[in-house]
This record gives sequence, C-alpha cells and structure tokens, in this order.
Amino acid sequence: MTFDELREEVQRASLVLVGIGEELSGSLENFYQVLGKLLEKKDYFIVTLLDRAGLEAAGIASDQVTAPFSEGEPQESWEKYLHWLSFTLNQKLCVLELGVGFKNPQVIRFPFEKTCYFNQKSRYVRMNRTFPQLSAEIAERGISIKRDPVDFFEKEAW
Repeated sequence: MTFDELREEVQRASLVLVGIGEELSGSLENFYQVLGKLLEKKDYFIVTLLDRAGLEAAGIASDQVTAPFSEGEPQESWEKYLHWLSFTLNQKLCVLELGVGFKNPQVIRFPFEKTCYFNQKSRYVRMNRTFPQLSAEIAERGISIKRDPVDFFEKEAW
C-alpha cells in the first residue's frame, strides 16, 4: 500500500478511528503533522498510548484525542471517545491502527478489531513492523502493512 492509497481509504470513509501504539519510535513530530493533514476535514477520534501533547502540537484537536495511560488524563476524554464510537455502527468507518503491539491489547488492538467485526461497512488498516497480521474475522475488509508507521508516513507522504 502506498500513502496515496491510504489517503483514498481515509477519504472514502465517513468516520476515522485511529489507534497510536507504543511501538512508534523516533521523532514523532513530522509523523503527527502528516497524520493531522490526513485527517483534515474528517470526523475522527484518536486513541493514543503515547503522548497527547505531541498530537496537539501538530494541530490535532484535543477533544478528539484520548490518552488513557497518560498521567492527568481526564476520564471525560475516554467517555467522549466511547460516545463517539457508539455512532460508528453501520457507518463507513476507516480504522487505522498504527504501531500497536501486545503490551496493552485491551485498549486498542482487540477493541478496534471488535468494532470492525460488528461494523460491516468498515475498513481496517493495521500498520506494524512486527505484528501486522489481521484476525480471520476482519481479514477480508482489512489491509495488513508490515512497516514502521513513522517511516511510512515520513517517506511515503512526500
């Protein structure tokens, strides 16, 4: 998959759910900026296992982000995410899972797969350099990319 193909997947969707995992490394500033541009004019929500501040510095709206493991993260951000998620069923949803491993699969990896499983109009893009495999239940609506997301966004987007 190329970045242009990824952009097309996002543009075809009505809603975009993004999971940012703990396996991302290196300088994330450019990665966050490219992600922000990719999500422009879309209805989206981001669940991050990394930092909220980096996303906000890239221009991503703070009320569209939850960082459940960040110190001082308000419970309201998780509740807002769950509320947003409740409106995704039967919508054209693009799920982007970027660098999510198995350190905390109960936060992004498994719930995102379940969301895709129940929403038959969804598309799933899993990008992970170590564990890109998709479960059999969502494989026909998914794309597996064995790449580092930071590297992919930096090299492919330009």
